[in-house]
Amino acid sequence: MKYQALLFTLMLFCGVALTRAQENEAKVEKSFKDKLFTGGSIGLTFGDYTNVMISPLIGARLNEKVYAGLGIEYQYTKHKRYDPPLTYNQFGGRMFTQYNIVPNLFAHGEFAAYSMEQYSQLTTAKERNFVPFIYIGGGYRQMVSKRSFVSVQVLFDILQDKNSPYKAWEPIFSVGFGVGI
Repeated sequence: MKYQALLFTLMLFCGVALTRAQENEAKVEKSFKDKLFTGGSIGLTFGDYTNVMISPLIGARLNEKVYAGLGIEYQYTKHKRYDPPLTYNQFGGRMFTQYNIVPNLFAHGEFAAYSMEQYSQLTTAKERNFVPFIYIGGGYRQMVSKRSFVSVQVLFDILQDKNSPYKAWEPIFSVGFGVGI
């Protein structure tokens, strides 16, 4: 366990040093197009529980510390453990802002709203509900080239709408990527 912690710390310091070196090279004024990035997430789970998720986004690095953007998401889910199998289709959008606390660590705030199918607990009838979310959290962003990065984050739904699938303070983990346009 000590070696894993040491390796993680070493990787973190190397990432910070690499990012600072890249930022020093990038002090030249950039056009708005050079500040844009695109990316998102893709999720696939197959078996008794099938889930297919696609979540593209577009954003901009507004300055050295602030990223902001918009995204959409579609998710298909099928529970084969039930007879008949339960299927859901969810879709919606989101707006987010990230603030770099230090070059690789960021705070994240997001408003999202989804049209979610949910089964009534008393019957097998589906209902569609508009569900808003306010996510807060943070993460780690690692540059993999001058114009691309990978990020890992943990968020919490603090709004807790009555139709939210998340329990209070249940962490939501995600891995994403971004590529300069």
